[in-house]
Amino acid sequence: MLADMFATVIGLWRMQRIRFFDIAKGIAILAVILGHSAIEANLCIPHRAAQIAISFCFSFHMPLFFILAGYFMHPERAFRWAKESRQLLCTYAVTTLCVLVGVTCMATLHHESRALALQTWGMTALYGNGDVSNLTLWPVGFRIGAIWFLLAMFWARLLLHIFAKLPHTVFWVAACFVFGYISSRYVCLPWSVQSGMCAVAFLYLGYLAKTYDVLGRVKRIPYIWVAALLIWIIDVVSFGGMSMAMNDYGSHPVLAVVGSMAGTLCVIGISQLLDHMFLGGGSVSLAKQVWLFCACILSKMMYCRGRCILASCARLSPMCHWSY
Repeated sequence: MLADMFATVIGLWRMQRIRFFDIAKGIAILAVILGHSAIEANLCIPHRAAQIAISFCFSFHMPLFFILAGYFMHPERAFRWAKESRQLLCTYAVTTLCVLVGVTCMATLHHESRALALQTWGMTALYGNGDVSNLTLWPVGFRIGAIWFLLAMFWARLLLHIFAKLPHTVFWVAACFVFGYISSRYVCLPWSVQSGMCAVAFLYLGYLAKTYDVLGRVKRIPYIWVAALLIWIIDVVSFGGMSMAMNDYGSHPVLAVVGSMAGTLCVIGISQLLDHMFLGGGSVSLAKQVWLFCACILSKMMYCRGRCILASCARLSPMCHWSY
């Protein structure tokens, strides 16, 4: 989940800055941190506050990153295989290589079988799923974690480039989402293919939002903000689970998708408000401060998370519960 969050951000930093999008991504990163921290807390001591935090954060944070990625896409152009492979697939390969090196080191320190550790995590890296499933084509004991996002984003971007050149693009996007969602109920394919098939819908929504100037329309018709907020609240209150990593849209899949769109729009609206309040004519970039703050927290979280993963690798025991 954090993977293409950064891949998207790196690409956007090279383009003309849109500060409220930076702020929105900062809010989403904080939601990632809060949501997964709430999962851990709720496992230790179940509490209503943790459950509310999970419902709130998971209702929008992953769709937001895909939608913003789609906002800056040009699917009518040729698919840039070299750039996309280097940015997404190569990053995945390098990261998994680092994981395997860490597994080997920890297994050595704990006098465990390096061959077994490498075999187990090698199969996990090869499968490339964000969570554990009993529907995989071969036994996979662990989850690869956040970097499933890199693979899903690659497939989603590739598919959207293909569909954009076909007549009735919206039909192909919808069919792809439905096929990815339904097929994942029966089999979990490797390389996060099905996650990418569903994610293409969110990319397309972002692309359409820019094409039809949705933000401009909402600005002219402020009542849309109220409707979006109400839908988002209903989604959070009725939250039945959502994990794009495993194509799980909970007990209310339609509401989960619509609610994530409404939540994304609301977060962008809040970001625009913050941009106007704190950055209008100011010399200090709040967006950069938000990103720096998020980076500091995220680096600490990933450090602690990494220690948990490597320790689990060495013992060949399940990792801490962590779903995206």
